[in-house]
Amino acid sequence: MTENSERTYNILVYGIERKGLSLPEETYSVRNYSLSFEKLKTPSRFNDFDGVILFKGTFETFEWNTGGFESYLKHTCDQDELDKRKKEASLLMEQGGFICFLLDDEFIDQEDRRNFKGSDLTKFHLNYSSFYRKNFRERITHLNIKSDDFRSFLKVYGAANSYFESYNDHIDLRVLAEASGRSAGMIINRNNYFIPTLVPDNRPEILKEYFTFLSEALTSSYNKLQIILPDWIKEFSFDEEAALKEEEGKVRDRLHQLKERADKLGQFKSILALTGDDLVESVIRVFSEGFGIAVDSKDELREDFKLLNSESEPLCLCEVKGTNKGVKREHINQADSHRERSEFDASFPSILIINTHIKNARSIIEKDQEIANEQIKHATNMNVLIMRTVDLLGILRKLLMGELNMQVLEEMLISNSGWLRVDGQDLKVIHGNETDEE
Repeated sequence: MTENSERTYNILVYGIERKGLSLPEETYSVRNYSLSFEKLKTPSRFNDFDGVILFKGTFETFEWNTGGFESYLKHTCDQDELDKRKKEASLLMEQGGFICFLLDDEFIDQEDRRNFKGSDLTKFHLNYSSFYRKNFRERITHLNIKSDDFRSFLKVYGAANSYFESYNDHIDLRVLAEASGRSAGMIINRNNYFIPTLVPDNRPEILKEYFTFLSEALTSSYNKLQIILPDWIKEFSFDEEAALKEEEGKVRDRLHQLKERADKLGQFKSILALTGDDLVESVIRVFSEGFGIAVDSKDELREDFKLLNSESEPLCLCEVKGTNKGVKREHINQADSHRERSEFDASFPSILIINTHIKNARSIIEKDQEIANEQIKHATNMNVLIMRTVDLLGILRKLLMGELNMQVLEEMLISNSGWLRVDGQDLKVIHGNETDEE
């Protein structure tokens, strides 16, 4: 058993143009490593290399835009590229490689009700249970350097925007640098490097110095951490290893199922924040995948669709709207007009599903505002049933808990008008001025 001291490394420096840096035309090569610089969409795979260097935020962008009297955060993520690189990174780890994440600015993990915790490869590789990342109020350039291997690099380029707190005993964490007494740079599980840094000047000689210093630190550190074990030792096996691998596979499959289900529930909840076509698609998903009700969305009106019964016949019409205010008379009239344009008579069930108070609600309590009595009465008179998105999710929750069955739900949808409200644990149909509890 020996240290991996003679290994040479072929290292990919990936996507630095996303930080406004120019890609050097030539490969940097020294005795024990070579650096290849390639753009974000390069066909080269991470697992074609021994190591990869990239900046945090390579796969996402944030931009504050101003519209009207308020500003809002615009977020984009190259999800296809990110998913591809996740798989390649996993293969790279399996074959004994490393990834170095350069932490050049603060983390943005959420804004209002939006969650960005998985929208970049750096974030994905930090998403452990009982492990937290937090931002300093301002960038800290004075670091307490704990690693001799990284001392030369961090003395020139080290700077911390964020720090980390770990309460997970299963993570192999080695601190490389501290800022204000907190962990700001580290190695996780011997192959994931997180380095607090400035972005270098975009001059050829500076770029060469920056990535040369960094690569010398990485290769020196990695050589010390990796131990070469001969392949023949795998010939010896314990009797329980096969059973352990089988059980590990079952646990991995179960964790995958749980994650998929949690992601699905998160998709359902998105109807509380979306508008336009995104809202329509998410509401359709709630009905089809949440309730298991067949949906016919082939309508010339993008905000409309039909719920179908077990014989694939129209059960009712649905009109989907989003508004920063409450329910208005015009919303109810549009649901009625859609029914008329679809050549159904006034007795055919029509549902108005509306996401209210989209921008001005800062909590579920603020979201759950009552519908004006005059609008409820108007809906009753027009034979339109109103459901806010928060009501729709409340009904789904009752169904998933076994407190409501599909037969009762379908009957409620086709037999009522007014407001179908979920109030705590109670499901009510309100017609205006009076409440009929179902």
